[in-house]
Amino acid sequence: MDSGRHFQHRHATHLTPLERRINAVGEALRPLVPYAIQTAVTMGAYSAGLAAAQTLGMAARVSCATPVLGPVGGLLGVGLASALAGQASLLCRESLHGGGRGGTPGPAAARPARRGWSAETLLVDAALGIALFKLMGGRFRSVMPSDLSRVGAIALESMPTRGIEYASRGKRRELFRFFKRDGCHHCGTRRGDVIGDHMPPNKLVLDRVEAMPAALRTLRRLPFVKEASEALGVHLGPTPQRYYPQCQPCALKQASAVKHGKTRLVFHQILHSGGRSSAWHWAGVVTGLRHHSSEAGTRGQRRAGSWKGGPW
Repeated sequence: MDSGRHFQHRHATHLTPLERRINAVGEALRPLVPYAIQTAVTMGAYSAGLAAAQTLGMAARVSCATPVLGPVGGLLGVGLASALAGQASLLCRESLHGGGRGGTPGPAAARPARRGWSAETLLVDAALGIALFKLMGGRFRSVMPSDLSRVGAIALESMPTRGIEYASRGKRRELFRFFKRDGCHHCGTRRGDVIGDHMPPNKLVLDRVEAMPAALRTLRRLPFVKEASEALGVHLGPTPQRYYPQCQPCALKQASAVKHGKTRLVFHQILHSGGRSSAWHWAGVVTGLRHHSSEAGTRGQRRAGSWKGGPW
């Protein structure tokens, strides 16, 4: 034992200045290792839960634009993802509490009692995750997949358009800025060229105009009536259209779906970031880290004893 300590002391005294700095950084960061591990685990579990919720929405044909069911499905999805993140955090904590080498668990008395897999824990994690998601700026409907004939789950910023004409060069520049910052309003990608997507789509607007009574269509064409209605904010016809940034693949799928009168849903990025705050990404992580135990960090330091006396 004495010879081993003497060897470690001699090894430490022969470290170069760079190795000493590395060891100092390692000593300072070591208490953060358990937090980093649990953060990664809970983020992965939270993302998996949100992906599962979006998949269930796709299977049930519930999109972000579906009245009532869209927001409710998103709320339940956030609760599911948060509960999953909490359970993953508990399992990770148990793993960090293992006492022996190679992850072998230590004595039962040295490990904390397991609190997971109870209905109370699941409900608390789900409720806390839902509350944090909303407080951090999340939109429940955005958890569900996008309907290509409606405003997408990723929609953040748009601009008005007059009629069914294509976007002008100036508006395309602005849409390109939206696209690179926020992504396609349906799927979230920022790749490729931007398309100025009319919402509602042109065909749906024209179909609604054709379905209007002939007298109302004639009245809408009168210049003074149109100007007066716009000034008063009264729309004698379909909902005014707006431009949203859209990618080419979604535009092609949308054109086919609208032409044939079909509803086409598409997946979107799970943890999408755009111009608006993305703090809600961390709702599940905060929920999971409530299960962090300081004892896990202490044991993590003991198990990382190989860092002492030498460089990483």
